[in-house]
Amino acid sequence: MRKLLFRLRAIGRPVRHFVLEMQIARLAIMATRLWPRLKLLAVMVALLCGFCIVLAGLSARSVHLALSPVSASGIGAAIGAILAAAIVLELAAFSVTAAIGAVLQIARDVGRHRSAVLLAMSSLLAVAAALASLSDEAVLRTDGLAVLGVTALLLTLTIWFERRYRTPNGPGFRDFHVDVVEARRFINRDAHGV
Repeated sequence: MRKLLFRLRAIGRPVRHFVLEMQIARLAIMATRLWPRLKLLAVMVALLCGFCIVLAGLSARSVHLALSPVSASGIGAAIGAILAAAIVLELAAFSVTAAIGAVLQIARDVGRHRSAVLLAMSSLLAVAAALASLSDEAVLRTDGLAVLGVTALLLTLTIWFERRYRTPNGPGFRDFHVDVVEARRFINRDAHGV
């Protein structure tokens, strides 16, 4: 029995290391580390994690449905679906991490005032797209709901940004440059030691 436990522990270490190296794990760790101090950003990163997982699940479902007719036992279709889900999950999480890094680089380069203007302009464009989708009666479709969700997130982020970084006398005021540098360091660090 001890040999079995020893072997299971020996297998568990590389599996844990493999999981921590995945981009989706880095996103989840980022969300948990942001939670106590920056709750809105933690929720947004968690939503991005959820988006990656949903995208991977939809891809797995499509692959399974495509391979089911040619797989008599269903094992081949299941293996293909699992592989497709893992690949899409990792690619989506990598894309999200790269996009967050790019946004942080832009924020560092332009400063807090220009970042606020860019965020406000993005929010206005999202509101215009949401109003256009309301006129098309596309609200009940998936794309209409996605536009409304992105608009709500951008408006919330804009209001939060104004309160957090542009109101020096307000509660919870933070130094923009310090936060951006800290976030960039975190993204560039490995997920070891969690």
